Amino acid sequence: MALHTTDEFVFEDPVFPHLEGDFARGMFKMFIQGAPKTGAKFTILSVTPTNDPNIVMAKYRAEYTFNGKPVTNEISSVLTVEEGKVSKQVDAFDFPAWAAQTGGFMGWLFGATSFAQSSTRDKAKHRLEHFMKKDPDLAKALEIRR
Repeated sequence: MALHTTDEFVFEDPVFPHLEGDFARGMFKMFIQGAPKTGAKFTILSVTPTNDPNIVMAKYRAEYTFNGKPVTNEISSVLTVEEGKVSKQVDAFDFPAWAAQTGGFMGWLFGATSFAQSSTRDKAKHRLEHFMKKDPDLAKALEIRR
C-alpha cells in the first residue's frame, strides 16, 4: 500500500471519518492481514474517469465475515491521484444497511442513529490503534501523535 499512496495519504469513510498517512495505511494493512480470518474478498465493479484527470470514481464490493456474520458491502469511492500515487480516497456506503449485516437485529434497529455510528467509529479507532501498537513500523506513528 505504501508504494501506491503519498506520504500524506488520506482515507475517509463512514467508519473511519478521517485517517492520514500511516493511520490510513495501517487501516488497510489491518484489513488485508485479517483477510484469511474474515474471508475478505474485494471485487471492482466499475472505474469511471472524471473531467479532472487526477480524480477517478470507482465502485467495488467488499465481502467478508464480521463477528461471524456474512457481510456484503457495495462501496462508492472517489480517488485523487498525484504523481501516480493515491493521495486521497473517500469511500461511501449505506451505513444502516452495513450495520444491519454486522450487528444483526440490533444493528438493523439502531444502525441509522448517530449513537450507533459514533459507537462504531470509536470501536474501530481503538481496534486500529491496538493493531498499530503491535506493528513496529506503525507503532512509531502512534508515538509521534501522542
